[in-house]
Amino acid sequence: MKKRIIPAVLMSLSIVAAACSDDETTSDTTTAPVETSADSTTPPETTPGETMPIDNTVPSADCALDAPLKIGFAADLGELGAFSDQPGSEAAQVMVDMINDAGGVGGLPVEYVVKDIQGDPAATQRAAQELLDEGVNAIIGPPFASTGAPLLDAVDGAAPIVFMASTDPALADPSRGAFLASFSDQVQAAAMAEFAIAEGNMSAVTFSSTDDVYFSGNPEYFTEVFEGAGGEVLEDYAYSLADSDFSTQVNAIADLAEPPAVLFTAMVMPQTQTLLEQLDAAGLGDIVVLGVDGFDATVVWSAGEVADGVFFAAHTFQQDSNGVQQFLDDAAAAGANIETISFGALAADAVQILAAAATEACSVDAATLISTIDTLVNVPVTTGTVTYSGTGGVPEKDVVILGVEGGEPVFVEALRPENIPS
Repeated sequence: MKKRIIPAVLMSLSIVAAACSDDETTSDTTTAPVETSADSTTPPETTPGETMPIDNTVPSADCALDAPLKIGFAADLGELGAFSDQPGSEAAQVMVDMINDAGGVGGLPVEYVVKDIQGDPAATQRAAQELLDEGVNAIIGPPFASTGAPLLDAVDGAAPIVFMASTDPALADPSRGAFLASFSDQVQAAAMAEFAIAEGNMSAVTFSSTDDVYFSGNPEYFTEVFEGAGGEVLEDYAYSLADSDFSTQVNAIADLAEPPAVLFTAMVMPQTQTLLEQLDAAGLGDIVVLGVDGFDATVVWSAGEVADGVFFAAHTFQQDSNGVQQFLDDAAAAGANIETISFGALAADAVQILAAAATEACSVDAATLISTIDTLVNVPVTTGTVTYSGTGGVPEKDVVILGVEGGEPVFVEALRPENIPS
């Protein structure tokens, strides 16, 4: 049995799953643009874990656009990023449809087009130019820097980019029109480190890969915060995204004078399952395995009983204070494949952020949209609210910590870490 550090009261989660997505779609869609007001520069008092209630209806606004808001999604549908962009591209379509059913933005239906970037930097730049040539005035971007950076270079401020699932703060640059829809790697890694310390775990090992900064940066940030709080990281073990066996690293952990209390990694499935199974086989199943949003994106709970007792950072969870369950219900009714809850909800957020900016500015001019996004405060979105004013393009959002219990993710707590690496 795995050691558990789950608090006494947990909320169980039911998963909405479906199948299949087209590689490229073009359609009119949308969800209600969220209401912002020019005088809402001071957010109301909130505490970590608390969000404002969400209303997914389209607010009335004195805005009549001359041209429609047209959103393009540079989606990685075939490679590593498909775990977020396949459900994300469908979720964005659902939100666009919802907005259009409610009257559109500025009196016009939102238009939406998807381009598959295939996990390739060159294909990403071609897709970016195609989207711009087709007249998009806003773009949703892929999850990793390997394709996100080429997209940013190709667009270069010609349209705002909201990186729907990326947690890489290097992709957030309002001066170039780039924003994240999520918290950053520093924030989620810090949250997991503070969570581990709060539960009395003072020793750790980490697993990291240089194949992408996501897999190396998160362990570095975790180590900085964990050790800064008095913990000790005994060792970092390297791996590759191509690896299918971790027995060397597991044997090295078994040879330590004392096993660590926790193991932290940004690894994704199916590698995570292999690691968990090999830890159990080596008699190390009591080590608490901690992860970040990649555990959520690739549904670590699907590993079965071996995943019980795992904890990870997530972007959202269905609660009365957010619109996640309503959106999942709407997506299921529309036949969309929203298997990974966080990344469907984040895509809905991205559309709502762009719709809010167009409504607030009553414009789809690129420069105007960029400057408007950069000043948004407490904008209601599916996952809660987002604020960009003064954040450098990384919105202020809670980290939701989930555990795995009985083969399902369960809510543990929501927090904003106190010590965030620079």
